[in-house]
Amino acid sequence: MKICIYEKSVEIDASIETVFAFHENPENLRKISPASLKVKKIIADAHAVPGGTFELQASQFGLPIHWIGRWEVVDAPQLLVDVGVRCPFPFFRHTHRFDAISSEVTRMTDRVEYGLPLGWIGWLAGITGGRIVLASMFAARHLATRAYFSNRCS
Repeated sequence: MKICIYEKSVEIDASIETVFAFHENPENLRKISPASLKVKKIIADAHAVPGGTFELQASQFGLPIHWIGRWEVVDAPQLLVDVGVRCPFPFFRHTHRFDAISSEVTRMTDRVEYGLPLGWIGWLAGITGGRIVLASMFAARHLATRAYFSNRCS
């Protein structure tokens, strides 16, 4: 299985601790998901712990998604890593890295490593359609995250 990698960064007007706390709670996916992803149900603890799991029921482009993830690394406030335990990918790891630019600005970098089924056909689909879906989803999530922190009261 070939592993594909997608990475995108964004600067957010909030402290590293605040941005980390927001992203460790899967419930906040409802606040930043693009219109194409309908989050229906989330079962999760409010705080990530290594080995802890979360479950999502959603649909994207009308297709149902049942996702069970596990927190692999939790190193507050710099790093969160979740892996897909049960998801549409045979391999999925999502790293959220947080870097303090200043006391009130944080750079968040999402790195997604994913494997696709169906050998070279899956790989070809992944480097074309899969990359487009990831790019549009993370662009929307980063815009929504920036807007969320820009619009909240201090």
